[in-house]
Amino acid sequence: MAHYERPKNEEEFQKREAIGVIRASRFIRKFAGSEKLIDVLVINQIHKTIYKNAWPEIAGVFRGEPVKITYSSHLPPHHLDVQVWMMKFNDEIVEKIRKLKSLPMQFRGVKLSKKEQVMVRKIIHTAAWVHHKIVFIHPFVEGNGRTARLMANTILERFNLVGISIQIEKENKNGYRLALSQIDKVGDYRSLEKMIFDGLVSRYSEINRYK
Repeated sequence: MAHYERPKNEEEFQKREAIGVIRASRFIRKFAGSEKLIDVLVINQIHKTIYKNAWPEIAGVFRGEPVKITYSSHLPPHHLDVQVWMMKFNDEIVEKIRKLKSLPMQFRGVKLSKKEQVMVRKIIHTAAWVHHKIVFIHPFVEGNGRTARLMANTILERFNLVGISIQIEKENKNGYRLALSQIDKVGDYRSLEKMIFDGLVSRYSEINRYK
């Protein structure tokens, strides 16, 4: 077994984590293009890919301790219940994914039929639902938000939309937190869905600009 050397400081940890996110992005792009089942195992694989060189003890491993989400009143499930929550989550993911259909391969964010527009909304909702569910359960000690965003992209890309980057820096961070809180409190996904939709519009604008 190869010897693992811990990051020497926070800067090195963040660098390894960032490299892990890039690798995880490549993993989901390849996975999304396959016909493999999208389930909880994919969530674990995404997390493992992010942290295997930065913090291998937690990579792809459900947390064994309580956690608190910064700037949120939401208290995630007790760590002893995480496995049960994720098993239920697994069944729900498989069922929701089964109801989605892929958009045309030539799709570039324009000229959709009404039927295809409805499917886009369903895909976006499912991505938002998965994103929130991961953050809500908070199955890992670290990296739940990153894993949630990459898992949402897995769904977008599987059904021929593009992967996006949800902007959660600076002033957008409060909007992101409020969007998640809105779902926690009243089950209203509209704000998070709009963030995903805006991300898609931005990406397709870039794609069409350089066609």
